[in-house]
Amino acid sequence: MKKELVILTGPSGSGVSSTKFVFEELGYYIVENLPSSAIDALLDSFEHDKFFTEKFALMVSIDAASEILKKARDNGAFDTTFVVLTTDKNELLKRYALTRHTHPRAISNKVSLEEGIDIDIKLTTELIQESDLSVDTTGLTVKDLRQGLMSFFTKSKEKDILTVSFISFGMKNGAPAGLDMLFDVRIIPNPYWVEELKSLTGYDQKVVDYMMSFDETHQLLDNIIQFLTKHLKEIKNSGRHSYNVGIGCSGGQHRSTFVAKYLKDYFSNQYLTQAIHRDSPELNGK
Repeated sequence: MKKELVILTGPSGSGVSSTKFVFEELGYYIVENLPSSAIDALLDSFEHDKFFTEKFALMVSIDAASEILKKARDNGAFDTTFVVLTTDKNELLKRYALTRHTHPRAISNKVSLEEGIDIDIKLTTELIQESDLSVDTTGLTVKDLRQGLMSFFTKSKEKDILTVSFISFGMKNGAPAGLDMLFDVRIIPNPYWVEELKSLTGYDQKVVDYMMSFDETHQLLDNIIQFLTKHLKEIKNSGRHSYNVGIGCSGGQHRSTFVAKYLKDYFSNQYLTQAIHRDSPELNGK
């Protein structure tokens, strides 16, 4: 039986360090900041030496991730899962402003904070194509990130289970990184322009009732469901473990949060589903 190996990476500031505690709770043996030159010896040790577990997690830099991933996947002793965290540039700038930490590339590449973040984001975008799971941590609390990873690694390791994340966001803030599919739901009449609904969200019943009173809403939901019913079945049959569906409206408060939750509930009897609200983070976990 193959041993479990998780390789985790992401831009500096995206939350890679915070995930260490998730894998500790799940019983993984953790190695951090592994250079690519050490991967062969480490995998040999994991395969032949005695450890308290047969589950291992490597937290690696985005610069070394691709080479480490290739060597791990070429090793038949391991069932390898590649996880990539992503974060919006503005969010990364905000996090560095709050912590006042120095970006690693400011020293290694002798570049500014913004330039270092741009390099990280470019490399991360390329790595997403190889990932088994990508998570946009923009707007997520450590608790949200923990719950999402816990859910994936405790329930979806069975090969026939697909985790589908419906990610709401505001188009004015740009689309999240790592989306596999995107639906624009701005055809639904906007509750923002109704004074009594303006401060509410797509989780409030008054907003739901308002949007469901329009034929456009029912038609859009029916079309999305009809498409995803067939498409997700094909994704599952292809062997994918996770799939990210973006739901965009103007501001990420009313229409997109409602549709993301609606789709999460609708497909929950077929897949492991979750709704993530990038621009309305107070709704995450509800």
